[in-house]
Amino acid sequence: MAKPTLSNQIKTEATLLKYAENVFKKSTENANLFPEATALLAELGVVLELFRDGITEANYRDKRQVVIKNQYGSRLKQALYHLSLHVELVANGDANLILAAGFIPSKTKVSGSYYGLSPKPNGLVVQLAVQGLLIAEMTVKSWKGARFYQFEYRAVGTVPWTTVISPKSKITIKDLEHLKEYEFRVTYLGPDPTPVYSDVVRCYIV
Repeated sequence: MAKPTLSNQIKTEATLLKYAENVFKKSTENANLFPEATALLAELGVVLELFRDGITEANYRDKRQVVIKNQYGSRLKQALYHLSLHVELVANGDANLILAAGFIPSKTKVSGSYYGLSPKPNGLVVQLAVQGLLIAEMTVKSWKGARFYQFEYRAVGTVPWTTVISPKSKITIKDLEHLKEYEFRVTYLGPDPTPVYSDVVRCYIV
């Protein structure tokens, strides 16, 4: 049964932007096929514009603008993910409907289906790169039902989490603050968007 694909289409900023633009264009043109997706489509349009502007601003190599651009990139992936779940539900395996929404349908039959909440991720590991580089690598055990891996981190004592969405179970985080303690967590993004987080891992950046 065909499903909207995401992971292979958004591996780089350029492919993410191109894919999101096509989804927004096609979903808008065929909005009558997805009448209950109005809010999801509106969110996609807003974040798409922010990400496009963010890429332009980040070209000047301003570190703050690069961080903002990356945050918009994660939000854009989230918007695509939530819209893809709705399209999958409406299409019910119909590749033509999936294409009408701008998504590329899966070419092969999915072996095994996953329903309900995602399992709690186990085995989250945070490793520091060479001392002084202020870089950390987050790795978690992969899950076949995951469309994405939503990694989150923050300095201990702060409220908002910084989110990084990746099609892979391993990411690299740069520009962390020296001698600060950080906490890290991850959740799978599967058929149900409700987050089920791993245990929090803490470490000092040296």
